Amino acid sequence: MYGWGHRRVALADLIAFAWSAPMRDLATRMQMSDVGLKKLLRAHGVSGPPQGHWNRVHAGRPVSEPPAAPARRPGEKPYIHVDGRFVDLPEAPLPSSAGPFASAKVPENLEELRTQALKAVGRPASATKITVPHPAIGKLLVGDEKEREKAEKSRWHTAITLYDSPFEKRRLRILNAVFLTLSRMGHGGTSDRDSYHTSFYAIIGDTRVSLHLDEAGRKTPTYNRYTAPRPDPKRPASVSLRLTAGSSTWQDDASGKLEGQIADIVAGLIVEGERSYRMHLRELEEQAERERIEAERRRQERLRKANADRVLALVESGRLLAEAENLRSLVARVGEAVMDGRLDLSAEQLVEWRQWANQEADKLDPVLSGQVQAHLLLPKCG
Repeated sequence: MYGWGHRRVALADLIAFAWSAPMRDLATRMQMSDVGLKKLLRAHGVSGPPQGHWNRVHAGRPVSEPPAAPARRPGEKPYIHVDGRFVDLPEAPLPSSAGPFASAKVPENLEELRTQALKAVGRPASATKITVPHPAIGKLLVGDEKEREKAEKSRWHTAITLYDSPFEKRRLRILNAVFLTLSRMGHGGTSDRDSYHTSFYAIIGDTRVSLHLDEAGRKTPTYNRYTAPRPDPKRPASVSLRLTAGSSTWQDDASGKLEGQIADIVAGLIVEGERSYRMHLRELEEQAERERIEAERRRQERLRKANADRVLALVESGRLLAEAENLRSLVARVGEAVMDGRLDLSAEQLVEWRQWANQEADKLDPVLSGQVQAHLLLPKCG
């Protein structure tokens, strides 16, 4: 099986791959159907040459060049993740957290990006009412409606509706306007409902930015499914609101309500998405450095243990060599004693004993037995 996200490749390399040979040949090389490969490439926004391209190539006729990879957008990674079947494509390096980050669509300076995004927003979506719900908001409203329908059909079911109060309705109107405007800019938003708590996120390129829209002056909550309070159905819309995303904050104040700040909020969220992307690169580098330090620590530990084992093997070689040499010295002394007549042993018995004793000495000898190999070479602890 091939794990998704197994390889990190540049979009330009994937485009070059799609244009390098007929789709059927590429699919055969990857052990899949050409239809499956087309779908896989299309999921990354990549398509192969137009029909007839390879016939024109074989006929020596001029053909169109592969399209260039689009410029990186705010919050977008300059690479994509593909599965292991694209093993022939080069691995894209991680960008440096020191930059540069600029592309045709992203200035290096974040304040310039804010100005650029604010200009591109133009007239934002209205937050006065939800005429067209964004999918992230629409699913929440549908969820409440299903709860009401379920309660009507069963007297045993109590509807859990979260967005009935004037306060919650206003929150949804603001977020709906923000998400719709982001969608016009090529970005998006999403929501996750869990019991009595809903999390909201802006999706800027490939980066998710958490949004907190609640009462101004209140500490940003860290609710979860167990600690979120039940919504107050009578909570008024007049409550002053504050929207926080990353290091940016907008709120109702003397200069105006959040409903009049949608364009500025959207531009700020795009900046926060790009800022989060750049911070994520630093986090990846810090994580890689921690992993490098830990790997080196483990390597040094393995080296220490290997060296300790090597010393033990060295000491053992010395002990074995001393025993072998002692046995050989004994063999020589016995031979001398037999020759001098101090030991009663026939010549045949002496030869037989000497052969046996020397064999035992050779077994102990660390050089002849190969035991010295345990400490001759430096340990490999890469």
